[in-house]
Amino acid sequence: MTVDVNAVAAGLHDGLTAGRVEHCIYVPDSVMGPLTTRCEQDPAIHTLVAAREDEGMAIAAGLFLAGKRSVVAMEASGIGLSGLILARCQLQRTPVFIMASHGGLLGEAFDFHGATIAAGRGVLAGLNIPHYVLRPDDDCSDVVRRALQTVHGQRTSFAILVPPYLLVGEGRSA
Repeated sequence: MTVDVNAVAAGLHDGLTAGRVEHCIYVPDSVMGPLTTRCEQDPAIHTLVAAREDEGMAIAAGLFLAGKRSVVAMEASGIGLSGLILARCQLQRTPVFIMASHGGLLGEAFDFHGATIAAGRGVLAGLNIPHYVLRPDDDCSDVVRRALQTVHGQRTSFAILVPPYLLVGEGRSA
């Protein structure tokens, strides 16, 4: 199956728009770049580049308290680095919606991403944060929209994990 990376990025962006996301906070990442570029170009979505992943999580939690919808885009290692703020978010019910690369298992071409996967998924599992690994046959817009529905309906953080081949193609194979 050949993946149309532009269609995946467009679908993710469309889901954010349909989910009424107003802010995209991100730490630059080579995989999430096609999505964050679309967010940067969308006048309805305010973007902010965070210096650290936990900073992005805290900003998103504050936006939730202000009644705003946001997404934090990063590499999954950032989830691992953000365990403390995510724990606080879960306990005080100020959820964060996360889209992160390298959190899946299929299609990870490099062994050094093993630590990224372990840290990200470990924090999600340890804090009982629901997450979903995006697949090539998913309706990306619908997955994002439903994830946002979960975030705001259940007041729980939620992560969509995006394998690299869905946004940068198969060119990153070992």
